[in-house]
Amino acid sequence: MEFEQLQVMVPGTPAQQEALSMHFEIMAAAQTAASSLLDLGRKLKRMRDTGRYKDLGFDSFGAYTETAVGIRQRQAYTYITVVEKLPAQLIEENAAAGVTKLALLAKLGPEDREEIAGDGLANITVAELQKLIEEKNGLAEQLSMLQDAPPAAEVEAVDAEQAIQEAVLRAREKTEREIREQLQEEKDRAVAEAVVKAREEAKREAADRAKKEADRRVKQVEKEAAGKLEAARKQAAEEARREQEERYRAMLAEKEQTVRAAQERAEELAKQMKLAGSPEGVKFAMMFDDMQQKAAGMMDLIGTMLETGKTEDAQKYKTALAGALRALIQQVEEVG
Repeated sequence: MEFEQLQVMVPGTPAQQEALSMHFEIMAAAQTAASSLLDLGRKLKRMRDTGRYKDLGFDSFGAYTETAVGIRQRQAYTYITVVEKLPAQLIEENAAAGVTKLALLAKLGPEDREEIAGDGLANITVAELQKLIEEKNGLAEQLSMLQDAPPAAEVEAVDAEQAIQEAVLRAREKTEREIREQLQEEKDRAVAEAVVKAREEAKREAADRAKKEADRRVKQVEKEAAGKLEAARKQAAEEARREQEERYRAMLAEKEQTVRAAQERAEELAKQMKLAGSPEGVKFAMMFDDMQQKAAGMMDLIGTMLETGKTEDAQKYKTALAGALRALIQQVEEVG
């Protein structure tokens, strides 16, 4: 009736049209969920009943569901129980409530589950549903015990109140046991997820620590390398400085020796020329010696060129040197 009322709204305002479109999508999704629940339960039941999981290499149905399907064996049997004990129409109408509530509903008789489903299975919590089933099952067990009891005339009177309490207690213990099993399963799943998460976090932390340590080592090596490079540079500079100083000292000593030798030759030449008695004579002797050495050097160069086959160039240099000497002689003769 409510769906027919929604149809009457068309055409309506844009907001009403959008709301109606969303309602249709919800109804389609609910229908898909119902079909999926039924289809999954039937196919799991067929796999279990035919034993075809063995053809896939699995020793048991539980090993197949947990390894290949990804669900626990208990959950798989929950789907099978729902399709085995509940009518398809009831499953389709209450698929949105979830397989857990449907499995609990399967514990009741046809009349009780129709009554509960009719009241709105999606509007009741799992705990409330379990309590309601406990009460109904306890009452049914109590009535069954009373109906099966022998006539009062044949046996002693039975305390009906005590029987009811015992029946309720047994039903409560059974429900509590099932709840504990379900809670334990959820706890195991949560622990497994926590272990996986902890391992992943540990791996990430180890990777972060390794990266930080590697970065620290790289920086340390770079720092050490920079220090060694700077020390090597300073050592090389110091060695180069010492070598340069040694070369300078050697060159200076050589120059000093050359000067002393030139001075000695000049003094000797001045004595020979009887000019040592005046500073001008010594200076003239030194210049005269220098001129002789340079002239001798030029003659050696010309001789080397002639020996190596550079005759034309050697002849040019020889002519130039001779011309210069003749000009010098002429200039000397003209002085005074």
